[in-house]
Order: sequence, then C-alpha cells, then structure tokens
Amino acid sequence: MEVTKVGVPQFVMELGHSSQAGEIRRAAVAYAERMGLNETERGTVAIVATEMATNVLKHAKQGLMVCQGLGYNGWSGLRLISLDRGPGIRNLHAAMEDGYSTAGSPGSGLGSLRRLSSRLEIFTLPGRGTCVAAEFWPKGQRDQDRTRVEVGAICLPIRGEEVCGDAWTVKRIPDGLIILVVDGLGHGILAAEAANEAVRIVEESQSISPLALLQDCHDALKKTRGAAVAIAAIDQRKQTLSFAGLGNISGSILTPQSSRGLTSHNGTVGHQMHRSQEFTLPWTQESLLIMHSDGLGSRWNLSDYPGLWTREANTIAAVLYRDFTRGRDDTTVLVGKSGAWQ
Repeated sequence: MEVTKVGVPQFVMELGHSSQAGEIRRAAVAYAERMGLNETERGTVAIVATEMATNVLKHAKQGLMVCQGLGYNGWSGLRLISLDRGPGIRNLHAAMEDGYSTAGSPGSGLGSLRRLSSRLEIFTLPGRGTCVAAEFWPKGQRDQDRTRVEVGAICLPIRGEEVCGDAWTVKRIPDGLIILVVDGLGHGILAAEAANEAVRIVEESQSISPLALLQDCHDALKKTRGAAVAIAAIDQRKQTLSFAGLGNISGSILTPQSSRGLTSHNGTVGHQMHRSQEFTLPWTQESLLIMHSDGLGSRWNLSDYPGLWTREANTIAAVLYRDFTRGRDDTTVLVGKSGAWQ
C-alpha cells in the first residue's frame, strides 16, 4: 500500500518571486537526502523542483510547492507538488511534447518532468489552475502494483508554525485499513503532542473497532490539551467502512452518484466524551473517502472539478487544499480511494 509517509513532516513553500525557485530546490534536495535518495537521484530532484517552480512563476505568477515523503512496501521516496490558480494548460497533450511553449521558453519543461520523475501526474482546468505531482523513488524500488485502497494526505501547519497540530496515520488490519485524522486543540507544540499521542494509540492498539479506538484515545489524551479525532476502518472483504468521531473532523463517502457525510459527535477527546457512536456504510470499488480537519473549508464539491475523481488520492487532496484551506489553522485533508479508480 502506498501512502504519503506517516510521521515525516510535510512542508509547503509559497511561490511569488524568482528567487524562491532556488530556495525550493535546496529544500527539496535536503528532503530527498532525508528520504534516502542517492546523490544522482537528488540531482534529478533539484532539476525537477527548479522546473516546477519556474513553470508556476512563468505561467501563474504565484503558487505553492509542497514536499512530501512517501512510503511503499518499506521503501521511501519523495513527492513534489506544485499548485497554482493560473490560466491552466489548454492543451496538455501538446504541452507534454518537447519544444512546446506558450511563454517564450525552450518548452522542454513538462516533457523533461515526465522523463526525469519516477511518476508524474498533472491535473489542470483551463482558467482555474494546475496541480503537478512528481514522484521520485530509488532505482528499481517501486513496483507498479497497488493494493485496492490508496491513501494520500496533505497535512500542513498554519503559516508561521514549524510544528503541525494535526496528524494522521494509516494502519493495515486483516482485510483492510484503519485510518485516523486528528486535530490537537489550538496549534503549535502542545497541539502536536495531543495529536501524536492519538497516532501512537491507534498504531499500537490491537483493536480494529473505530469506537473502541476512539475510547482508547480519550483515555490516553486526558494528560494532554485534547483533540478532535475521527477514525475509519475499511473492510475490503465485507465491503464496508465503519466510522466514529468526536469533534470537528469532517468525513464523507462519495461515489459518482452520491455523497454521504460521516457523523462526528460533539466533544473533545481527552476531556469531554458524553456520547459516541460507530456507523457502518457500504464501501465499493467506486467509493472515495475524504476526511479533513476544520482548517479546510467545507464547501468543496468534487463535481466542480471534471476529471479529478480519476486522479490519485494525493492529487485530489492537494487540489482541495489549494482551493479550500482557510489559512487560519493547521490543515489536514486525507483521501482514500479504491484501486479500481486507477
């Protein structure tokens, strides 16, 4: 199962000036070294990071670059995501060909990204912006096979904070996965302590019931400032998703035909848990799970993004972050999707 690397901080950098391309290149190379990529691979990361940042500045004038660690079957890799709200790419197929340019450059940008990265995904809508995601893996260490549930997440602190008070984790269980999203009260170090304690409890527990895990978190977080917590359990054999939550973590199950919210009760894990309940809903090959903290606005609608349904989980999460982060709090948006969508 491939997921954004759990436990490795993500970071985001703003783009609005040509000097920032160099800053992003240096930060991406340092992150690649942390993830175990060798010198040659880090050189490739440097080229791609520079090209991605330059493309955003050239075509959209401003945007964001997100850097994430990746984990897959015990291997580590790196993902760079550029996000902008620029004019979009009107002819993506042509833009992927070497020599194509709309900005007076040599036009080798997107074609070179495809050649240099282990995996490249581009989602663009004319007039609404572009998301480019490039992955890098040590040579020979990435199998193309995927399990039936793919999980991706954007988890970033409020501007000015080094530590994120949100957290998340994914754990394998027989026939499925346990997924946690947690938002420690407030932000900064104390919020992160509460969030990380919830992650520890879920990862170490033998329980596979979201409600039982929620109670375990409540008992453990009494020594912290508390948190909002939501836990989902996907059973691929039974084709069900069970959910329990306390506080303002939002959750939804979507299919092309429907959308259904997942109910969290009022309260604070670690302090107030007057009522809790576990819900079980169908999980099919067409299902999509979206969970997010209150750092993300709730007025998103995937129907407003033609074609986004078919993209990787992390691309969906990144586009929602770009367009709906409130900017007033830490933000986590997690997406889980059936492998049948790939």
